[in-house]
Amino acid sequence: MRNLSKEKKEIWRRRRRLNLSKVPECLKQRIVKVDFCSKLEEFEEAFSLLYDRYHEVGLIPTSKECLFFTPYQALPDSRVCIARSLETGEVTSTATLVIDSEVGLPSDSLYKDIIDRLRKEGRKPAEFTCLAAKTDIYSRNGLFYIFRILYKYAISKGATDLVISVHPKHTTFYELVLLFERVGPLRYYPHLENAPAYLERLELTGVQKRYEEAYRSFWEGQIVIDFFFNIALPEDTWILTQKYNMKPEVFKHFYLERTNAFQKMDNKLAKYLASIYLDELDYRVNYPLQAVS
Repeated sequence: MRNLSKEKKEIWRRRRRLNLSKVPECLKQRIVKVDFCSKLEEFEEAFSLLYDRYHEVGLIPTSKECLFFTPYQALPDSRVCIARSLETGEVTSTATLVIDSEVGLPSDSLYKDIIDRLRKEGRKPAEFTCLAAKTDIYSRNGLFYIFRILYKYAISKGATDLVISVHPKHTTFYELVLLFERVGPLRYYPHLENAPAYLERLELTGVQKRYEEAYRSFWEGQIVIDFFFNIALPEDTWILTQKYNMKPEVFKHFYLERTNAFQKMDNKLAKYLASIYLDELDYRVNYPLQAVS
Protein backbone atom coordinates (compact mmCIF):
# COMPACT_ATOMS: atom_id res chain seq x y z
CA MET A 1 0.00 0.00 0.00
CA ARG A 2 2.87 2.44 0.76
CA ASN A 3 4.10 2.44 -2.84
CA LEU A 4 0.67 2.93 -4.40
CA SER A 5 -0.33 6.31 -5.78
CA LYS A 6 -3.12 8.28 -4.07
CA GLU A 7 -5.51 7.39 -6.91
CA LYS A 8 -4.73 3.67 -6.71
CA LYS A 9 -5.12 3.68 -2.93
CA GLU A 10 -8.57 5.22 -3.30
CA ILE A 11 -9.55 2.61 -5.88
CA TRP A 12 -8.27 -0.14 -3.59
CA ARG A 13 -10.27 1.26 -0.64
CA ARG A 14 -13.41 1.67 -2.75
CA ARG A 15 -13.18 -1.84 -4.16
CA ARG A 16 -12.51 -3.32 -0.71
CA ARG A 17 -15.49 -1.48 0.79
CA LEU A 18 -17.81 -2.73 -1.97
CA ASN A 19 -16.76 -6.35 -1.53
CA LEU A 20 -16.78 -6.37 2.26
CA SER A 21 -20.32 -4.97 2.16
CA LYS A 22 -21.43 -7.41 -0.56
CA VAL A 23 -22.61 -4.51 -2.71
CA PRO A 24 -21.91 -6.14 -6.12
CA GLU A 25 -23.85 -9.24 -5.05
CA CYS A 26 -26.85 -7.18 -3.92
CA LEU A 27 -26.90 -5.04 -7.05
CA LYS A 28 -26.61 -7.96 -9.48
CA GLN A 29 -29.20 -10.13 -7.76
CA ARG A 30 -32.12 -7.87 -6.98
CA ILE A 31 -32.96 -7.99 -3.28
CA VAL A 32 -35.72 -5.37 -2.80
CA LYS A 33 -38.61 -3.62 -4.48
CA VAL A 34 -38.79 0.15 -3.98
CA ASP A 35 -41.86 2.36 -3.77
CA PHE A 36 -42.70 5.95 -3.05
CA CYS A 37 -45.09 5.99 -0.10
CA SER A 38 -48.63 7.00 -0.99
CA LYS A 39 -50.86 4.90 1.27
CA LEU A 40 -51.22 5.48 5.00
CA GLU A 41 -49.86 2.06 5.89
CA GLU A 42 -46.73 2.67 3.76
CA PHE A 43 -45.96 5.91 5.59
CA GLU A 44 -46.60 4.05 8.86
CA GLU A 45 -43.97 1.46 7.92
CA ALA A 46 -41.43 4.14 7.00
CA PHE A 47 -42.03 6.27 10.10
CA SER A 48 -41.96 3.21 12.38
CA LEU A 49 -38.62 2.06 10.95
CA LEU A 50 -37.20 5.56 11.43
CA TYR A 51 -38.33 5.58 15.05
CA ASP A 52 -36.97 2.10 15.77
CA ARG A 53 -33.52 2.84 14.37
CA TYR A 54 -33.19 6.40 15.70
CA HIS A 55 -34.37 5.32 19.14
CA GLU A 56 -32.06 2.32 19.13
CA VAL A 57 -28.96 4.47 18.50
CA GLY A 58 -30.04 7.12 21.00
CA LEU A 59 -30.93 9.98 18.66
CA ILE A 60 -34.48 10.40 19.97
CA PRO A 61 -36.26 9.71 23.27
CA THR A 62 -38.97 7.11 23.80
CA SER A 63 -42.43 8.11 22.57
CA LYS A 64 -45.77 6.37 22.93
CA GLU A 65 -46.52 6.75 19.22
CA CYS A 66 -43.30 4.94 18.20
CA LEU A 67 -43.08 7.07 15.05
CA PHE A 68 -40.52 9.55 13.76
CA PHE A 69 -41.19 11.97 10.91
CA THR A 70 -40.61 15.62 10.04
CA PRO A 71 -42.65 18.40 8.41
CA TYR A 72 -40.45 18.23 5.32
CA GLN A 73 -41.70 14.73 4.55
CA ALA A 74 -45.19 16.17 3.97
CA LEU A 75 -44.14 18.73 1.36
CA PRO A 76 -45.83 18.08 -2.02
CA ASP A 77 -42.59 17.48 -3.93
CA SER A 78 -40.99 15.35 -1.22
CA ARG A 79 -40.87 11.61 -1.73
CA VAL A 80 -40.69 9.13 1.14
CA CYS A 81 -39.17 6.00 -0.36
CA ILE A 82 -39.20 2.48 1.08
CA ALA A 83 -37.37 -0.68 0.10
CA ARG A 84 -39.28 -3.90 0.70
CA SER A 85 -37.50 -7.25 0.90
CA LEU A 86 -38.44 -9.56 -1.95
CA GLU A 87 -37.89 -12.48 0.42
CA THR A 88 -39.92 -11.41 3.47
CA GLY A 89 -42.10 -8.55 2.23
CA GLU A 90 -40.93 -6.37 5.12
CA VAL A 91 -39.78 -2.77 4.74
CA THR A 92 -36.04 -2.93 5.39
CA SER A 93 -34.89 0.62 4.60
CA THR A 94 -36.22 4.09 3.92
CA ALA A 95 -35.05 7.55 2.89
CA THR A 96 -36.75 10.79 1.91
CA LEU A 97 -35.86 13.31 -0.78
CA VAL A 98 -36.84 16.94 -0.17
CA ILE A 99 -36.80 19.36 -3.09
CA ASP A 100 -35.88 22.94 -2.24
CA SER A 101 -38.86 25.28 -1.96
CA GLU A 102 -39.95 28.49 -0.26
CA VAL A 103 -39.74 26.72 3.11
CA GLY A 104 -36.22 25.47 2.47
CA LEU A 105 -34.49 22.21 3.34
CA PRO A 106 -34.00 20.34 6.63
CA SER A 107 -30.28 21.12 6.71
CA ASP A 108 -30.99 24.85 6.62
CA SER A 109 -31.30 24.54 10.40
CA LEU A 110 -27.53 23.91 10.54
CA TYR A 111 -26.07 24.92 7.19
CA LYS A 112 -28.24 27.67 5.72
CA ASP A 113 -25.18 29.82 5.09
CA ILE A 114 -23.63 27.13 2.89
CA ILE A 115 -26.83 26.03 1.13
CA ASP A 116 -27.68 29.69 0.43
CA ARG A 117 -24.46 29.95 -1.57
CA LEU A 118 -25.78 27.28 -3.93
CA ARG A 119 -29.07 29.15 -4.25
CA LYS A 120 -27.29 32.42 -4.99
CA GLU A 121 -25.36 30.66 -7.76
CA GLY A 122 -28.69 29.76 -9.36
CA ARG A 123 -28.51 26.12 -8.37
CA LYS A 124 -31.45 24.06 -7.12
CA PRO A 125 -30.52 21.81 -4.19
CA ALA A 126 -32.41 18.80 -2.93
CA GLU A 127 -31.74 16.86 0.25
CA PHE A 128 -31.53 13.24 1.35
CA THR A 129 -32.99 13.03 4.84
CA CYS A 130 -34.61 10.59 7.29
CA LEU A 131 -32.53 7.56 6.30
CA ALA A 132 -32.85 4.29 8.18
CA ALA A 133 -32.21 0.63 7.55
CA LYS A 134 -32.36 -2.57 9.52
CA THR A 135 -28.96 -3.65 10.69
CA ASP A 136 -28.27 -6.65 8.43
CA ILE A 137 -26.08 -6.11 5.40
CA TYR A 138 -28.84 -6.84 2.85
CA SER A 139 -31.15 -4.26 4.42
CA ARG A 140 -28.40 -1.65 4.38
CA ASN A 141 -27.65 -2.41 0.75
CA GLY A 142 -31.33 -1.90 -0.03
CA LEU A 143 -30.54 1.80 0.39
CA PHE A 144 -28.70 1.67 -2.95
CA TYR A 145 -32.02 0.95 -4.66
CA ILE A 146 -33.55 3.92 -2.83
CA PHE A 147 -30.67 6.23 -3.72
CA ARG A 148 -30.94 5.17 -7.36
CA ILE A 149 -34.61 6.10 -7.72
CA LEU A 150 -34.24 9.27 -5.67
CA TYR A 151 -31.34 10.39 -7.88
CA LYS A 152 -33.62 9.98 -10.87
CA TYR A 153 -36.49 11.78 -9.17
CA ALA A 154 -34.26 14.70 -8.11
CA ILE A 155 -33.01 15.16 -11.67
CA SER A 156 -36.57 14.96 -13.01
CA LYS A 157 -37.49 17.87 -10.69
CA GLY A 158 -34.61 19.99 -11.95
CA ALA A 159 -32.32 19.56 -8.92
CA THR A 160 -28.68 20.37 -9.63
CA ASP A 161 -27.19 19.23 -6.32
CA LEU A 162 -27.90 16.74 -3.56
CA VAL A 163 -26.99 17.58 0.02
CA ILE A 164 -27.11 15.47 3.14
CA SER A 165 -26.12 16.02 6.77
CA VAL A 166 -24.08 12.98 7.74
CA HIS A 167 -22.95 11.65 11.10
CA PRO A 168 -19.13 11.53 11.17
CA LYS A 169 -19.06 7.73 11.35
CA HIS A 170 -20.89 7.49 8.02
CA THR A 171 -18.89 10.05 6.01
CA THR A 172 -16.56 7.42 4.52
CA PHE A 173 -19.50 5.65 2.89
CA TYR A 174 -20.91 8.83 1.34
CA GLU A 175 -17.55 10.19 0.23
CA LEU A 176 -15.82 7.00 -0.89
CA VAL A 177 -18.76 5.02 -2.29
CA LEU A 178 -21.44 7.57 -3.26
CA LEU A 179 -18.88 10.27 -4.20
CA PHE A 180 -20.27 13.10 -2.09
CA GLU A 181 -17.89 15.89 -1.08
CA ARG A 182 -17.71 17.46 2.37
CA VAL A 183 -18.74 21.11 2.17
CA GLY A 184 -19.73 21.96 5.76
CA PRO A 185 -17.92 21.83 9.11
CA LEU A 186 -18.92 19.70 12.08
CA ARG A 187 -22.10 21.03 13.69
CA TYR A 188 -24.74 19.58 16.03
CA TYR A 189 -28.48 19.17 15.53
CA PRO A 190 -30.22 20.90 18.47
CA HIS A 191 -33.36 18.72 18.44
CA LEU A 192 -31.62 15.34 18.33
CA GLU A 193 -29.48 13.73 21.00
CA ASN A 194 -25.78 13.20 20.27
CA ALA A 195 -26.20 14.21 16.62
CA PRO A 196 -23.04 15.72 15.13
CA ALA A 197 -23.05 16.13 11.36
CA TYR A 198 -21.04 17.19 8.34
CA LEU A 199 -22.76 18.64 5.28
CA GLU A 200 -22.02 16.60 2.15
CA ARG A 201 -22.81 17.57 -1.45
CA LEU A 202 -23.09 15.64 -4.72
CA GLU A 203 -23.24 17.73 -7.88
CA LEU A 204 -25.78 16.11 -10.19
CA THR A 205 -24.48 17.88 -13.29
CA GLY A 206 -22.08 15.38 -14.83
CA VAL A 207 -22.65 12.83 -12.07
CA GLN A 208 -22.48 9.88 -14.49
CA LYS A 209 -19.06 10.96 -15.72
CA ARG A 210 -17.85 11.21 -12.14
CA TYR A 211 -19.05 7.69 -11.35
CA GLU A 212 -17.44 6.33 -14.50
CA GLU A 213 -14.09 7.91 -13.60
CA ALA A 214 -14.25 6.48 -10.09
CA TYR A 215 -15.52 2.99 -10.91
CA ARG A 216 -14.74 1.93 -14.47
CA SER A 217 -11.26 0.52 -13.75
CA PHE A 218 -12.51 -2.59 -11.90
CA TRP A 219 -15.32 -5.03 -12.58
CA GLU A 220 -17.19 -4.45 -9.30
CA GLY A 221 -17.23 -0.77 -10.14
CA GLN A 222 -18.77 -1.44 -13.54
CA ILE A 223 -21.66 -3.14 -11.72
CA VAL A 224 -22.20 0.10 -9.79
CA ILE A 225 -22.12 2.20 -12.99
CA ASP A 226 -24.59 -0.09 -14.74
CA PHE A 227 -26.89 -0.16 -11.72
CA PHE A 228 -27.18 3.61 -11.44
CA PHE A 229 -27.08 4.60 -15.11
CA ASN A 230 -27.40 1.78 -17.63
CA ILE A 231 -30.06 -0.71 -16.52
CA ALA A 232 -33.82 -0.31 -16.28
CA LEU A 233 -35.86 -1.66 -13.39
CA PRO A 234 -39.60 -2.36 -13.62
CA GLU A 235 -40.60 0.55 -11.39
CA ASP A 236 -38.55 3.18 -13.22
CA THR A 237 -41.38 4.40 -15.45
CA TRP A 238 -44.38 4.57 -13.14
CA ILE A 239 -42.64 5.51 -9.91
CA LEU A 240 -41.28 8.75 -11.37
CA THR A 241 -44.70 9.83 -12.61
CA GLN A 242 -46.42 9.60 -9.21
CA LYS A 243 -48.42 12.81 -9.00
CA TYR A 244 -48.65 13.37 -5.25
CA ASN A 245 -46.90 12.74 -1.97
CA MET A 246 -49.48 12.60 0.82
CA LYS A 247 -53.23 12.82 0.55
CA PRO A 248 -54.93 15.20 3.02
CA GLU A 249 -56.29 12.33 5.11
CA VAL A 250 -52.78 10.89 5.50
CA PHE A 251 -51.39 14.27 6.56
CA LYS A 252 -54.16 14.73 9.12
CA HIS A 253 -53.67 11.22 10.50
CA PHE A 254 -49.98 11.65 11.30
CA TYR A 255 -49.58 15.36 11.95
CA LEU A 256 -52.90 16.24 13.62
CA GLU A 257 -54.63 13.14 14.95
CA ARG A 258 -52.00 10.51 15.79
CA THR A 259 -49.53 13.11 17.13
CA ASN A 260 -49.36 16.82 17.88
CA ALA A 261 -46.59 17.36 15.32
CA PHE A 262 -48.53 20.14 13.56
CA GLN A 263 -48.77 22.17 16.77
CA LYS A 264 -45.00 21.91 17.29
CA MET A 265 -44.07 23.01 13.77
CA ASP A 266 -42.20 26.13 12.84
CA ASN A 267 -44.80 28.80 12.05
CA LYS A 268 -43.76 29.13 8.40
CA LEU A 269 -43.91 25.40 7.77
CA ALA A 270 -47.26 25.08 9.57
CA LYS A 271 -48.87 27.80 7.47
CA TYR A 272 -47.45 26.37 4.26
CA LEU A 273 -48.67 22.84 4.97
CA ALA A 274 -52.06 24.07 6.19
CA SER A 275 -52.55 25.88 2.88
CA ILE A 276 -51.99 22.58 1.07
CA TYR A 277 -53.74 20.01 3.23
CA LEU A 278 -56.38 21.89 5.25
CA ASP A 279 -59.09 24.14 3.91
CA GLU A 280 -59.71 27.27 5.98
CA LEU A 281 -62.91 26.05 7.65
CA ASP A 282 -61.38 22.68 8.42
CA TYR A 283 -58.39 23.89 10.39
CA ARG A 284 -60.10 26.85 12.04
CA VAL A 285 -62.95 24.68 13.34
CA ASN A 286 -61.18 21.39 14.06
CA TYR A 287 -57.57 22.50 14.59
CA PRO A 288 -57.73 26.08 15.94
CA LEU A 289 -54.00 26.62 16.26
CA GLN A 290 -52.32 29.93 16.76
CA ALA A 291 -49.53 28.83 14.42
CA VAL A 292 -51.78 29.08 11.37
CA SER A 293 -54.06 31.90 12.44
